Parts: sequence; C-alpha cells; structure tokens
Amino acid sequence: MRKSVYGIVLILLLSLSVVASGCIGGSTPTSTPPQTTTQQTTQQSPTQTQTPTETQTQTEVQTQTSPQTETQPTVECGSGKVVIWHAMHPNELQVFESLAEEYMAMCPGVEIVFEQKPNLEDALKAAIPAGQGPDLFIWAHDWIGKFAEAGLLEPVDEYVTKDILQKFAPMAQEAMEYKGHYYAMPFAAETVAIIYNKKMVKEPPKTFDEMKKIMEEYYDPTNEKYGIAYPVNAYFISAWAQAFGGYYFDDKTEQPGLDKPETIKGFEFFFKNIWPYMAPTADYNTQQSIFLEGRAPMMVNGPWSIADVKKAGIDFGVAPLPPIIEEGKEYWPRPYGGVKLIYFVKGIRNKETAWYFVKWLTTSPEAIKTLALELGYIPVLKEVLNDPEIKNDPVIYGFGQAVQHAYLMPKSPKMSAVWGGVDGAINEILKDPKTANIPAILKKYQEEILKNMQG
Repeated sequence: MRKSVYGIVLILLLSLSVVASGCIGGSTPTSTPPQTTTQQTTQQSPTQTQTPTETQTQTEVQTQTSPQTETQPTVECGSGKVVIWHAMHPNELQVFESLAEEYMAMCPGVEIVFEQKPNLEDALKAAIPAGQGPDLFIWAHDWIGKFAEAGLLEPVDEYVTKDILQKFAPMAQEAMEYKGHYYAMPFAAETVAIIYNKKMVKEPPKTFDEMKKIMEEYYDPTNEKYGIAYPVNAYFISAWAQAFGGYYFDDKTEQPGLDKPETIKGFEFFFKNIWPYMAPTADYNTQQSIFLEGRAPMMVNGPWSIADVKKAGIDFGVAPLPPIIEEGKEYWPRPYGGVKLIYFVKGIRNKETAWYFVKWLTTSPEAIKTLALELGYIPVLKEVLNDPEIKNDPVIYGFGQAVQHAYLMPKSPKMSAVWGGVDGAINEILKDPKTANIPAILKKYQEEILKNMQG
C-alpha cells in the first residue's frame, strides 16, 4: 500500500515538472536541453535560449547598467533591392560585400547587390539613358562633372544636410558637389606621398633640402642606384607644378594654367632638383621596381602601391612630400588628390533605400574604419581621422597627412582636354631635360589645350 502511495506521489511530481517545463519554455518554438540552457546562462551568451523569467531579469539588469544598449544607434533601413555597379579589385569587393551583409542583417527587408563592370564608364553611359542602369556606382570624384553635365546623375540635395556635410573633411565636401548640387557621398581619399626604406632613411625628410641631401647621398648611376624612384607623368608631377601657386586647370574659371609663371616655376624646379637624381625613364613599372629592389631610398607613389612594397619585404614608412623653403617661406608640393564616391544614378529605382544604405556606409565610423584598416583607404570622415587606431597606423596616417596638402583633382568635364596636353609637354621636355626651353614648351601646350577645349 505504501509502495502504491509513493508511486502515485512520484507520478504527480513528474507531471508537475512537465507542466512547469512547458510553461517556462512556452515562448520558445524549439525546446532546449536543461544542461545547454544552464551552461549558456553561465557564459552569458547573447544568443542563448532563456526562460522568460531569466530573460526579463537579465534585460532589466542590462537596461539599468549597460550604456551600450541605451546608446545603440538607430539604423534607417527602407526596403527593396539596391544595385551598385563598380570596377573594384576582388579584395576591395570582398570588404564592401561584408559591410553590405552587416547592413542587411540589420535591415532584413533590404538587398544590396554589387555588379562588376570592367568598362564601367561605357557601361553606365549606355545603360542609364535607356533606363537600365544601376541605382548607385562607385568611382573617383573626377567623373562628377561630366556625368552631371550629361544628365546621368540624380541629385540628393534633400538628404545632404549641414550636419552630414560637417562630418567630412573639406576636400570631401567639395568633391561630392557640382554646380550647387550634391550627387554622391564620399568614403575615402587618395594622393601620392614619399614611401621610404627605413634601412636607408631613418627619418623622413622634413624639408626639401633634407630630401635633396638623401637623393645626393644615394645617387650612384654607375651601379644602377638612384636617389629617388618617381614615375613621371601629368598626375605624378602635379605636386611640383602646383607647389608655387600654379595649376594645370582651375575648376572655378575652367581655364588651363600651364603658361602661368608659378606653373612654369614648378616644372623647372622638378626637372632641376629631382629628375637629375632619377633613373632616366618616366615609366611607372621601372621606377617602382627600382625602389622594390632596394636601389633607391625613396619612392613617390600612392596607397595602391603598398601591397607590392609589403610583398618585397621592405621595412617602410610613409610621409608627405616635404615643403620647399625659400626666403623663409614654405611652399608645399600639392599633388592631385582624389576622393572615392558612391554616386546616385539618374532614374534610380529605390532612392530612399539607397540613401539610407549610403548614408550608413559613409558616416558609420566602424564601416569607414574597416575600409581603412583592411584596404588602406584614407578616411575622410573626421571622427575616424581622429581615431587612435587610425593614427597609429603608419600607412594610413602618412597618406592622411599627405592628403592635407593635396590639390583636389578638377571636376569640370573640360579637364579631359587638359591631360593629353600636359603629358605632351612633359614628353617634349624629356627629350632633353637639361636644355629644354620649359617656358616655351608649356606655353605651346597651353595653346593646344585651349584649342582642344573649344573643340
């Protein structure tokens, strides 16, 4: 009899346990073994399955004690598909797709699709007028003028507020605007700087006189060693043409300036003070190889060359081209600088959703920091520029300092007529740099550029 009573009691206890268990896990579609629940609760995993009582208790504690929960930024999402055309390298695309996946995880109703277009410009010019273009595309800022003039861009003036503008460095603010309208958002900048071999140069030159002493010390053409490795074309030597106040082209007046005394002085300075310490070739690959092979202490190049420098095993540093000191006055070399943009396309199908994504990508400190640390992009978001981790990265910080002295590459479509003329002048000077009549050559090509602009 006693045995039967114990049996009944045991059955009742087990029944109550099952009922209690069902109540505790009632909101969870899949039951979790007690051991797993206990273990996860002990580890305080954010993905653990908990009982309503446990969840409520921990939520209340987190709400009271965790400032992260209170300051979590709200992400604007929208919904639908956003198509982005690009011509990025695989490593760049991988990082962008990873960031897009992060955004889509926060915004499940949004789909971000990247499409590679090897000949991006032609593809865009053919597709947009036919209504078959993307919503967005990625390219440097120098397309903004010709694409806006051709009616291929969608202004986003209604979204770009003063608060948003002030988040970016001045050069980036200028790059995203054309003739009073905003057509894009910036996420990085680039320019050239000195990349120096630390085994040969312990400290980067602070003035051009110091830079010249280094070039003189290592110049040994008999043994195929040189003072500096420096590709020579219109883009690379723009730093010196614009050092004394000269320029190839002025965006405000939309006029070339090769015949300006300041531009002439810059050209003469380069061919008198830098060219004599170089290998006598303008070729990019040859000049880069000289540095990678340890046959020059310095190279002038951009962030895109860093991967090759690392592969060569060189212990290197990055610093801006140093100022020229004349009669107590500083003249900073001003190389052309570019700003990477995400453009909005005319006829965009999902403008608001596209804006929300682009705004997040370009103004999120974590997203921009990821692009900087993983791809070496130079941030233009002020908050990231001041980030301690960014400041401690010698490559990003070095190029970031160089960007401070950069000359924003012109946005006007008329600039397309300038490049060929400048390269023509450089090639003529290179026939015999020692005896070339640089003022006459530059004035000759100034006239040629003006004719091409009229045509």
